[in-house]
Amino acid sequence: MSIYREFARRFLEEALLDLGRAERALGEGDLPLAVFMAQQAVEKAVRAMLEVHRVWVRNHGAELANESARVLAGELGPDELDFVVESLGLLTEWYTRSRYPTLVGGRVYGPRDLITGDVARDAVGRARRVTDIARRVLARHGID
Repeated sequence: MSIYREFARRFLEEALLDLGRAERALGEGDLPLAVFMAQQAVEKAVRAMLEVHRVWVRNHGAELANESARVLAGELGPDELDFVVESLGLLTEWYTRSRYPTLVGGRVYGPRDLITGDVARDAVGRARRVTDIARRVLARHGID
């Protein structure tokens, strides 16, 4: 197995573990942790799909989203591609808010002030769908 394929397999393995952590945190009511782990699951699932195509992106955020859109355009249908790229963007924004106090409208808020049940459920749902997409992509390339 090439090193890229091994990275793809390992990234997906870690994404699935993070998804499980996100689901447990959601079930326990730790909404900020659920969002953080969902973001980690999405990012690692996307990196798994990029590794299949021998693409490594060091940074998060816009660079990862742009490379994903470029590389995965030939791999995913337009609805799936839009969902993956949109999920990266949304969860990258919530990543910081789920971990650190932040300034909003002149007031300082902690993660528990900002992360609602709706936000956490959406984040975990996105992580489930993106990891499912990544599983299918890797399976098409012979990686279990």
